[in-house]
Amino acid sequence: MEMGIRWQPGIERHVASSSYYLKSIIIYPIKSCGGFSVESWPLSSTGFKHDREWLLKSLTGEILTQKKVLEMSLISTFIDLNKEIMFVKSPHCKTKLLIKLNSNSNQYRSNGTEEIYLHGQRYDAQCYGHDINQWFSDAVGHPCILLRSCHSQNCFSLRRNHMGCCRDVDSTLSFANEAQFLLVSEESVSDLNNRISSNTQKRTHGAQTQVSAMRFRPNLIISGGKPYAEDGWRKLKIGNFDFTSIGGCNRCQMINISHQGEKVWKANEPLATLASYRRVKGKILFGILLRYDLEKKVELDQYSLLKVGEEVHPDLV
Repeated sequence: MEMGIRWQPGIERHVASSSYYLKSIIIYPIKSCGGFSVESWPLSSTGFKHDREWLLKSLTGEILTQKKVLEMSLISTFIDLNKEIMFVKSPHCKTKLLIKLNSNSNQYRSNGTEEIYLHGQRYDAQCYGHDINQWFSDAVGHPCILLRSCHSQNCFSLRRNHMGCCRDVDSTLSFANEAQFLLVSEESVSDLNNRISSNTQKRTHGAQTQVSAMRFRPNLIISGGKPYAEDGWRKLKIGNFDFTSIGGCNRCQMINISHQGEKVWKANEPLATLASYRRVKGKILFGILLRYDLEKKVELDQYSLLKVGEEVHPDLV
């Protein structure tokens, strides 16, 4: 039986906006691989700079994700903006991979770009050469190639229904699934963990499972409010930057993937517990999708930095 969420904009109007603050910023350069936390990061026309700018594709043309290739969760990344290098590591590879951010890098394949299709949209992507592709093939255990978005004007559009489950996005995206940003709140994660603890104690006589906010692959983690207050937000300001909420994020089995060291596995949580109380029209929602408001955006330059610790001001009107 579905348990509907009351999706009511304005539900948290009484909460002082200054109580919310940005606790964490996470960047995921390679789609479906590990991300890294930063204290501040520049914004771009596609979201955070370099976020989901790369992806892995099989030799048959399939876009690889953790849902089918669990080993992708073991790949860790870090970008040094000053050195213009992305560092990539995997327990299945002896050496750390260094990828130059320079668009004229000699690491690209000599025959240039190729077209790929993702969520119904066409992208122009730069192709990398044999050495880099072999590294990733070893890391995931499948022959694959690394591609980088050329930042052509690619938009993803769906219509919002009255429950706020779908998206109405008119933004330039890199290789993100649905939106430029994903936000979760620390309080919502804490409430979920309390529910998981209660459920698992009943099922396993005391054994407990806890998940961190990072399990949901957010770009933004906020703190300072009530659980699920973000469900009712329509717009928000973080520091000096304006964002629009475009609906709840529909969750899948990917959030059940765990790893420790070189071991990676799928469990039942947290999706099983989320399904018991966060289901809307067949979708299991947790966190909200955001777009950076282009019409209000200041000229993007080196000073367009979002910073941890900045106040979050939700606008519920």
